[in-house]
Amino acid sequence: MLAGNPNVGKSVIFNYLSGRYADVSNFPGTTLEISNSRWQGHVLTDSPGVNGLNRLNDEERIAEQAVEGADIVINVIDATRLRRDLYLTLQLIASKPTVIVLNMIDEAERDGLKIDVFALSRALGVPVIPAAAVDGRGLAELVNILNSWCRDLPRGVVRELAAKAELRAHASALANNVQSRRRHKGVGLLDLLLTRPLPGLPVMLAVLAAIYWLIGGVVAQQVVELTEGVIMERWLLPPLVRLLSQILPPGLLQSLLVGEFGILTMALSYGIGLLLPLVFSFYLLLALLEDSGYLPRVAVLLDNTFRPLGLNGKGAIPLILGFGCVTMAVIATRMLSSRRERLILTFLLGLAVPCSAQVGVIIMLLIPLGYKWVLAYGAMLVAIFLLAGRILNRVLGGSSPGLFLELPRLRLPRPGNVLRKSYVKSKNFLREALPLFALGAGIVTILNWTGTLSTLQQALMPLTEGWLGLPAESVNAFIMGIIRRDFGAAGLFGLNLAANQTFVALMVMTLFVPCIATVLVTIKEQGLAVALTMWAGSLAVAVFVGGLLALVI
Repeated sequence: MLAGNPNVGKSVIFNYLSGRYADVSNFPGTTLEISNSRWQGHVLTDSPGVNGLNRLNDEERIAEQAVEGADIVINVIDATRLRRDLYLTLQLIASKPTVIVLNMIDEAERDGLKIDVFALSRALGVPVIPAAAVDGRGLAELVNILNSWCRDLPRGVVRELAAKAELRAHASALANNVQSRRRHKGVGLLDLLLTRPLPGLPVMLAVLAAIYWLIGGVVAQQVVELTEGVIMERWLLPPLVRLLSQILPPGLLQSLLVGEFGILTMALSYGIGLLLPLVFSFYLLLALLEDSGYLPRVAVLLDNTFRPLGLNGKGAIPLILGFGCVTMAVIATRMLSSRRERLILTFLLGLAVPCSAQVGVIIMLLIPLGYKWVLAYGAMLVAIFLLAGRILNRVLGGSSPGLFLELPRLRLPRPGNVLRKSYVKSKNFLREALPLFALGAGIVTILNWTGTLSTLQQALMPLTEGWLGLPAESVNAFIMGIIRRDFGAAGLFGLNLAANQTFVALMVMTLFVPCIATVLVTIKEQGLAVALTMWAGSLAVAVFVGGLLALVI
């Protein structure tokens, strides 16, 4: 198995050995899920990046379990951060046969850092291979060692050292003994600017604004209009629907496949025509930010802001994704370090984060009423987001782990890695999401076929008219919002609502149950009981806030 600190290049070596692509990222935590493959008949495992085996978070617990089950450990070390990485190295050597890959040796050399590899290997009692994994340097030597290795390696010296010293102090002393620097490398000016509130926060806001403009403006409107409105709904689906309508007899099966909410007419169009361009574009931009080393700096800048919500700065990344697609953002909460954090952020995403498609419709409805309504809408969502986060932080027991990371160097993104990562993540998203969309379409079709949807509309009318002050027909818009959030908001156009009614309806629509794709993905990520609890919570908040707004305005 491969083990190492975050951002040391484990996944690059995993790809080389296995021939299979794994996530390569400059943001800690993105390899939280263990990747498995085969290497010459043996199981090859890529474990999460961790700073130690101290069971302080989910990554360390998973990595420790992987180490316990391994026969041989390939410990990947960042040559530019030797003092930090050797702490984990000493823990690994004391428990398992270990070979060390001293990666990024080329960057260390450019920084004027010289490492005595022979002295390091002699002190640790294990092989140490200098490598530059992205260029393939040293990897052939690693393969030769793995081919010739046996399990019984001399580890007695290291075991004694581990027993006698405090490990971090020993790691620091060892690093001082085997490395020297020909010239001092100062902190770059750009790095200083990005890691301080000024101008770090304005730069971050500008980056996020550019992302949102590209995704919400260019992709969500122009690209999706082509992929969904033209390619899917004009070219591909109509002939397919006509063909199946002629082949299949009228009835439930035909409705399930090509009906109003059919698997082909809704799930396929929604998943490929609408979501795929958004997903790929987001992953492409995210990969650029990851590969450049900028995302950890965003996490540092926002860490204090997220603390009162029971989160740390890592939560900024799924939140950013949520403004493009909440379903995708729920999947991205995997990068958070604890289940507690994932629970909090998943609920907040479903409650108070409108996706880009929904935002476009909301803005179209609010702008004719005046910008004060737009500002009021944004302010209400922010207030509810913050209040709900603080409440969840108090109600859920325990505390979230602190943000512990060492900033990777800033570098130009590698185009091949960026494109490969975006492709694989998008493919994985479709593989996970399309079956869920199909299931959701089937459920809605059956509800419609049996008349349950009409019954539900009638049952909700008293609540809609009496408490929310909205016409009974708005129930249809809310139900459509469960199927697809922008459809629900668009359903308010023909209701001739007053300004205050429009505002109330849009707030309820945003806080209401997230779309069925998000609900199904939440079930997959958190389990049925937790997902239903979140669903009920969102519904309760939406109805309560909507009723209060109807009374006040």
